[in-house]
Amino acid sequence: MLYAARETLEQSVASLQVAGLTEQMRRPVEQSKKTVLYREANGMQHEIELPLTSRVDISEIVRQLQLPNYVDTEYFPMQTAVLAIWASDRAQELRRLYPEAFKELRTRASISALLLGGASLKLRCRHANGSGPLSRRIDDVDFTVPKAQGADFYKLLLNMHKAFGTQFTFFGTTGDKTFNALNEGRRYRIRTINGLAETGLPMVCASDIFCDHMNLRHKIDVRDSYEEARANLHTISLENIILSKSQFITDVPRTDLDSLSEHHQTFRVIPYTYYRPDRIILGMEEKDAKDICALFLDHKIGEGHDEVNASKLTKVLEKDNKLAMTVTMNLSNLTVRVGKLQEWLNDSELSTVLTRLNELLRLLPKIDKKWNRPWWNVDVETPSLK
Repeated sequence: MLYAARETLEQSVASLQVAGLTEQMRRPVEQSKKTVLYREANGMQHEIELPLTSRVDISEIVRQLQLPNYVDTEYFPMQTAVLAIWASDRAQELRRLYPEAFKELRTRASISALLLGGASLKLRCRHANGSGPLSRRIDDVDFTVPKAQGADFYKLLLNMHKAFGTQFTFFGTTGDKTFNALNEGRRYRIRTINGLAETGLPMVCASDIFCDHMNLRHKIDVRDSYEEARANLHTISLENIILSKSQFITDVPRTDLDSLSEHHQTFRVIPYTYYRPDRIILGMEEKDAKDICALFLDHKIGEGHDEVNASKLTKVLEKDNKLAMTVTMNLSNLTVRVGKLQEWLNDSELSTVLTRLNELLRLLPKIDKKWNRPWWNVDVETPSLK
């Protein structure tokens, strides 16, 4: 059985390599040259050779992972995402198949890496793909892995370019390495390429690797998602996606209302009588609101595998009143922002999303707290209003 599995993997790798090499042969030959990929504040430079190379066929990876054919893999972040998932799922064999690339990899098992954020929506929701109003281009890819496998997954990403081509380059800056050391295996930060600028030069973004928990405005335990990785298309569960998208909250001076209006952000204002009068509460960003709409447009409330399970969400929220307060406030705020939702949804879609949101809210715990100060973690990065 093990021999058969290895033979299948070798055939998979061979098909990827042949497809990638065929694709490279179709491209015009270009003279390689080095360019600065990233320059750190201390003057340290990370260089890369151009043109970027790819030795794999992403459509073949999608087929092998049995992902839906609606998944948009036409741009770098999603190509990187599906390749990283494919490689981590086969991590126990990578060192043997690519000895020079993965000689530092010590794992003897698959790595249970899952996608978070916008990438998870691309895999789980048809409406998050294509050219529709709920589809958005994602700029980065974030992952979660079990804490015990975090270091191995980090090493796997750092060496992917050696096996699969320079398009899939990951690297760590001096600051990233300090961040990783301070987090002691709970979270890693790493840089990767997320596209090409109009000049043809590669652009860089940061990716996060969360281990067991997403610790942002609130702490979300995603460990239950590792058990159903394949069934969930290598993403966290629908319930955890909802929690991660609805956990964002912050406050700003009331004097910022004009700026919010100027940047078309007033839909994020969440009324709450008990909060200090000189501040206003802001909920989820537009990108997260779009993702929530796509999720509820494509998934019913129920107990089926591909449905949103209210009981599972309730079980989590009953243990954490602060998270429950933020999540229900964010979801409730969406249901009254009909004008905003009409920018993205037709009448039928709007009715579906609102019906499902309200159905879920009726089943979730009601939190009646009179907090006048932040009940969320304030020691995290806050996006600007622009």
